[in-house]
Amino acid sequence: MKRALIALCLGLVCLTSCEKEPPPKPTPPPPPPKTAQQLHGQVMSAVRPLINGAPESGQLIKGALSGELGKLRTEVNGDGAKPLIENEIKDALKQAYDGERWQEVLNVCEAVEVMDPGNTRVLRYRERATAEKNKPQVTVKGVFELEQVPTVFMDLYLPETGQTTDVKVREGEEFHGLILEKILPNNKGVQLKYLKTEQSYTVPGLGTGQ
Repeated sequence: MKRALIALCLGLVCLTSCEKEPPPKPTPPPPPPKTAQQLHGQVMSAVRPLINGAPESGQLIKGALSGELGKLRTEVNGDGAKPLIENEIKDALKQAYDGERWQEVLNVCEAVEVMDPGNTRVLRYRERATAEKNKPQVTVKGVFELEQVPTVFMDLYLPETGQTTDVKVREGEEFHGLILEKILPNNKGVQLKYLKTEQSYTVPGLGTGQ
């Protein structure tokens, strides 16, 4: 009887040891590479919040974009995403320019230069935006007769220096990069020309004196 039990136990041990181990589970396939559109969205999610008129955003957007573009080097579709990014940034520059948001123009110029160094539009837009930011801010205080000649009394704020000054100007005279082209009928204001951009514009008057 004991021999039979021993033989049975040995048989069970052999049977157990002879069973095959289950095969390992197959390794799941790697995720597909991100598409160019996904990478474009990933980069712009870091860049879009910096497209604004804050003076510090110029260097911030430049740094953020450079960093995000560096990450694209390891992506299969990184090169395909770059034209999408460049087009959106250039569109943002055009919108800021058309909207005369001059500090924003200067900021986005920094981003365009990262994507397209030497871009001629950047040179033109940056020059115009800088000129507009530095344009004297004029307040007409009144039109008075001095030596029987209508003379406009104005306050000027000069952004380049942060100073405010007052001037007395007659038609045709040049002052602080401006020319008084004409006094509007009924002394309702003046028409000025900004020499850096060769553009004329009007400034309303505050009243008339004698």
